[in-house]
Amino acid sequence: MKKIGLLCLALVLALGTLGIAYAAWIDTITIEGQVTTGSLCWKFSSCSLLDDIEFGGKPVNYGGDYPTAVPDRTCNPGFVPGPGDVDFWALDKNVGWGEQLISADGKTLYVTLNNVYPCYFNSMSFYVRNCGTVPLKVDHIVLNEQIYWEDVPYVQYDFNGDGFADFEIQWGDNWGEQIDPGARSPEFSFWMHVLQPCPQSQLDTLTFNITIVAVQWNEYPQVG
Repeated sequence: MKKIGLLCLALVLALGTLGIAYAAWIDTITIEGQVTTGSLCWKFSSCSLLDDIEFGGKPVNYGGDYPTAVPDRTCNPGFVPGPGDVDFWALDKNVGWGEQLISADGKTLYVTLNNVYPCYFNSMSFYVRNCGTVPLKVDHIVLNEQIYWEDVPYVQYDFNGDGFADFEIQWGDNWGEQIDPGARSPEFSFWMHVLQPCPQSQLDTLTFNITIVAVQWNEYPQVG
């Protein structure tokens, strides 16, 4: 009987130990806190044209000013350097001019070239501001539904579908440059050149809409 009593006591103690262990296994610890995610936001902050209405680019006489202190420019097809290894050079008249406008929400840049002609050259520069909380990089730019990125800096347009290029654009650099929150980007720029086959119906007004697609700094590049 004594042995049976000791055995029962041992079983009770063993079950008690298991009960304590089981209770410990199902205990929970609750940690309260708040997790916030970063935001991606970018806007055009400023822009300018080489031949700009704001800097006297619009001629006083619609047919052209001569002589003029703000002449039109020209360049070679394909942006091949000209005499003296210059990329573009001044003409002797002021005939065409450009205008630019950033939309109210800062997401779209509108560029208009007025009264232009074959061989007319202009260039655009703009800056992007990071209005979010995460560093970002400009991945690509969309101009009239045509995508440009680091590996595709040059394109030609055929406005009337006759098989001949009417217009060409060459983008500059600074792709992939990191823009920190609250900071402004380096300068983005592109050249524009009207080619000889451009139809007369297109020359009074050429309009471009430009938008930007940016990504988190560690996700660049995405296109290409």
